[in-house]
Amino acid sequence: MTDVPAAKPLGPLAGLVVVDMSQMLAAPLSAMLLADFGATVIKVEPPQGDSSRRAGWTIDGTSAWWRLFGRNKYSVTLDLKQAKARAVMLRLLDDADVLIENMRPGKLEQLGLGPEVLHARNPGLVLLRVTGWGQTGPYKDKPAFGTQAEAMSGFAHGNGYPDSPPTLPTFPLADTVTGYLGAYAVMTALWHRDHSAEKRGQVVDLSLFESLFGFLGPQAAIFDRLGLVYEREGNRSPVSVPRGIYHTRDDRWVAISCATEPVVQRAFTAMGRPELFRDPRYSTRAARRERIDEVDALMQEWIGRHDLADVMEKFGAADATVAPVNTIREILQDEHFIARGLVTDAPAADSAPVKMHDVFPRLSETPGSVRWSGRPLGADNDLWLGQKLGLSRAEIDELRRDQAI
Repeated sequence: MTDVPAAKPLGPLAGLVVVDMSQMLAAPLSAMLLADFGATVIKVEPPQGDSSRRAGWTIDGTSAWWRLFGRNKYSVTLDLKQAKARAVMLRLLDDADVLIENMRPGKLEQLGLGPEVLHARNPGLVLLRVTGWGQTGPYKDKPAFGTQAEAMSGFAHGNGYPDSPPTLPTFPLADTVTGYLGAYAVMTALWHRDHSAEKRGQVVDLSLFESLFGFLGPQAAIFDRLGLVYEREGNRSPVSVPRGIYHTRDDRWVAISCATEPVVQRAFTAMGRPELFRDPRYSTRAARRERIDEVDALMQEWIGRHDLADVMEKFGAADATVAPVNTIREILQDEHFIARGLVTDAPAADSAPVKMHDVFPRLSETPGSVRWSGRPLGADNDLWLGQKLGLSRAEIDELRRDQAI
């Protein structure tokens, strides 16, 4: 079954046409975010499929990553190594607003699909080009996944505990940050196009490294003016004391963060120790920072004598910040997240509905929606090549025989 679940996209970006020829995570995430808000996204894959279809855990034979990042997209296959497939691609792009790609610099040009060629045919096209290191510079031709960006950006060096090695995230942090930034960049370029006299598109040069480097905050200023490097502090923070993860009596964990002095006072009150805030050893952030081991010990000693429910109740009564450390099991059972509709069921053409996070952020007048999960490979070839581009049945059959689709 490969019927398209929804014929007409809804949302504020309805009418925007995006061709997504990228693979794996960062750039496809940008395309997914645009699709979530109604853009028509045509996912162009090689005949063997986007490699994300085979990444990690599978659901009914297809990667959970693909079912998520392929959501709300149409699947069209084209072997762009073949001239006849490239000719079809050019026709798709003639009427598109956006092209998203993540080949190494120069590869798109080698296919005869570089910006100069595309803009000569479609001057308004916006190209989002996502790479590890950018389209220019000494590293531009080096291979990279998010792991390399997480290492070189400074993130890994500052992540973990002082007595442990630099620590990489267990999820694709650099890719995710880049994906969100990419969608923002596309909309910025489209705004400029639609509000300029020339109505011209442009090229967006976005790298994993720069996206994550910018995400890390003022580390350049701190080093330049103060000579400081972000170092590993575990769950501690130089700006919030106390701040960390603490173990409860019933073998749960809670996260505490006291980023302002009133919150520190409330936390000490919740512990039944309001006098601590009047003690000069703990009454200022600088003083607490000097005695961070003592502060953590006080916090752990009190929390360790209470069950999670007690900690939540007492901190809640004092209006102090606290949260349990959840797994997905607790998240799916939490009344707040249920009320917010955090998770939705996405229809699938080749599977039972697949649970995934809903569309965020939430727009009051023009919300996004999850219309379907990642489609079967090439499920929409006939729709887009035949009905939309006008290729005849014989032409489509010839493309199939030549394995161009």
